[in-house]
Amino acid sequence: MKTLNPTLLVTIGPTQEPLDAMRLISNRSTGELGTLLALHLIECGHSVIALRGVGSTAESSELFRHCKRVIPFDKTADLKAALENLSAEQPPIAGVFHAAAVCDFSLPSAGTGKISTSEGALTLKLVPTPKLLPLLRGWFPSARITGWKFEASGDRESALAAGITQVRQCATDACIINGPSYGEGFGVLLKSGHLTHVADRKELCNHLAESMQNNSE
Repeated sequence: MKTLNPTLLVTIGPTQEPLDAMRLISNRSTGELGTLLALHLIECGHSVIALRGVGSTAESSELFRHCKRVIPFDKTADLKAALENLSAEQPPIAGVFHAAAVCDFSLPSAGTGKISTSEGALTLKLVPTPKLLPLLRGWFPSARITGWKFEASGDRESALAAGITQVRQCATDACIINGPSYGEGFGVLLKSGHLTHVADRKELCNHLAESMQNNSE
């Protein structure tokens, strides 16, 4: 696949936070959408660096074959460090698609042993993990940055409101809104407030690739 356009960065799949040496907490992300997007961007001529969660279950052989680099991550801290390291990439990364599903909580006291369950019920105090999307603009000041907003409660209006808030607070260029609150398909919300509805993942990948191309012209 011939590379014609600037390098893009796609984050893929879930972060995983340990509870002990044997157990972890994560989410249901398979990494499929991020993988499809990365491969489509490559087909369109872009050089793509993929940050891929080790917990991803989506088929990845084509990703490893065609990406400029595939960098694995596990914990949220690993993903944060990898993003910060890539901020020094030269020439600068032109676009960041933050499709990874970052685990919302972690257990600071997670150790290397195994939590005993012999005494029955157990209470663990989880703390929020760092939000990475608000940090991206500082790391990639000239990039076109696209975030994701999955909303499971409320209606489409509240989902769109959450997307608008994300764009404003995180200084991103676009937000992909989906989930039960939004309904079928995806909403592509730009910082201008313009909303485009796309029906499925294939149409979303096409739309994002076209918007990246238009941005570089």
